[in-house]
Amino acid sequence: MTVLFKLLFNPVVFFCLLTGVACNSKTTKMLPYQSQLNQTFDLRYGTTMALPDERMEIAFEKLTESRCPEGVNCIQAGEGIVSLVVKVGNQSENLVLKAKGMCNDKPECGEAKSVLNYTLTLMSLTPYPTQVLEDKQNYTAKMIVTKKPPMGETR
Repeated sequence: MTVLFKLLFNPVVFFCLLTGVACNSKTTKMLPYQSQLNQTFDLRYGTTMALPDERMEIAFEKLTESRCPEGVNCIQAGEGIVSLVVKVGNQSENLVLKAKGMCNDKPECGEAKSVLNYTLTLMSLTPYPTQVLEDKQNYTAKMIVTKKPPMGETR
């Protein structure tokens, strides 16, 4: 009797019973941040952005930072590499986009690539490195997603 009483008055269990929501911690998925086509958004390292109208999710999975730090004379400019997992419906593809070193907050600093009938553009990768290495959790990729026109159609 006391176990049943404790279960029923546990706020999480009570919520699950009341709403009928499955509350198994192994299957509960956090809702990602949301955006839309043709709208810039910030995607933080380790997070996922959803474009619900397109049934699309973009996850920022990996980061490789080799851009020449501010205030340092380098032989090469280097690059910041953002590794993404892009899902559209039941299709999934890995995508790698690069941000040029010695180029900060300009549209031409990032790269655009096509995947699953969309074009993903990396507009910038911040923070720009200094002599002190940043924690990857602090990185944000500013991006935009556009839909490719059907074959034979131009815009």
